[in-house]
Amino acid sequence: MKNNSFRCFFLFYEYSTFTIPKLSRNIVSNDPQTIEHILKTEFDNYGKSHTLHDIAYDMFGDGIFVVNGNLIYTSITEKSKAVLNILKNHADSGKSIDLQDLFYRFTMDTFGDFDYAQDAIFRRFVNPLWRFTEKFSETGRQLRKACKYIDDYIYNMINNHRSELESKKKKVNNLLTLFINAVDDDGKKLNDKELRDVILNLILAGRDTTAQALSWMMYSIMTNQSVEELLLQEINTILSVEMPIPSYDDSKLFKYTTATFYETLRLYPIVPYCFKDNVLPNNTPIFAGEYVEYNLFIMGRDEKIWGEDAKQFNPKRFLESEDGLRPNKFKFASFHAGPRACLGQQLATLEVIVLVAMMFKEFKFELVPGQKSPPEFRDAFSFPMKDPLMTKVSYRTKL
Repeated sequence: MKNNSFRCFFLFYEYSTFTIPKLSRNIVSNDPQTIEHILKTEFDNYGKSHTLHDIAYDMFGDGIFVVNGNLIYTSITEKSKAVLNILKNHADSGKSIDLQDLFYRFTMDTFGDFDYAQDAIFRRFVNPLWRFTEKFSETGRQLRKACKYIDDYIYNMINNHRSELESKKKKVNNLLTLFINAVDDDGKKLNDKELRDVILNLILAGRDTTAQALSWMMYSIMTNQSVEELLLQEINTILSVEMPIPSYDDSKLFKYTTATFYETLRLYPIVPYCFKDNVLPNNTPIFAGEYVEYNLFIMGRDEKIWGEDAKQFNPKRFLESEDGLRPNKFKFASFHAGPRACLGQQLATLEVIVLVAMMFKEFKFELVPGQKSPPEFRDAFSFPMKDPLMTKVSYRTKL
């Protein structure tokens, strides 16, 4: 019976489209020069592989994650006000709040199908038989259901938006409008499938990474009293009770707050590792089908790169020193570099700085006792906390 089962499996393998990826080397580097070589100086030689595309296609399509290729400020402040209203409710009631969940809702309302699909796609990287197992497993069925829900959600968004533009009921100027109206050199517009891939990748990139960065930043501040004190000094110098919302020009003044954000990304990089393929500058050959990896989580704690205090949370390392020199804040490449530098870097930084300044101006934050410190992280494309970040919120000055 066992022999028959074994034979049937390989008959299925022989006459189906199911294939087993060949084993290949992964070359791992924590050298900043190597990372610059991959992301910047030799960018064209390090593409994203067919393997990555096949694994992630069901969810990400042909979006930016898997292929090679003053208005917003008002929106940020309005969303930040909504966050403060939620915090007020918890400060009034005395109930603790999961800050990670709050930040996910700040960047985009969460729904489980997005999270389930991402987790299922990530597990494909450690399951070379995923094409086979997902055909018959509950995981595969749930993934197909989740991807359909996501497709319906995005296509509905596109259709509704296009209807509004065509009916001219109101003028809508946003990123989706730009993509719908965009044309290539031949005057051809993006079709619905292309719009779907672009929009989904942008939604997930903006939602997950910013929410997770905010979560790790708040944890780092709450566990470093001296950092919180310096942060408050800066915030209270720029903002007042009468003017608790920073203007766009004010946002550029938050030097220490910005440094705290960069230091958070150094120790808790939201995209902790990446892999490409080709040849490294130290003459290590990478043959077809092989990869080179770098792990920003490890590099951010490397004393050879950051000094003896590499494991300490110290935002001052990103401020100008007495001789006027500023350390290279992109040594850890959290926003990548070169042609593939993160398109949302300025937006993400602005979102974080404005929200954190408004939050700390009005509220005190304290971790609920009994939680793991530092928090555990969950395996994913990005760097989410495994458990809720339960926090007690109170007023700094009760009005």
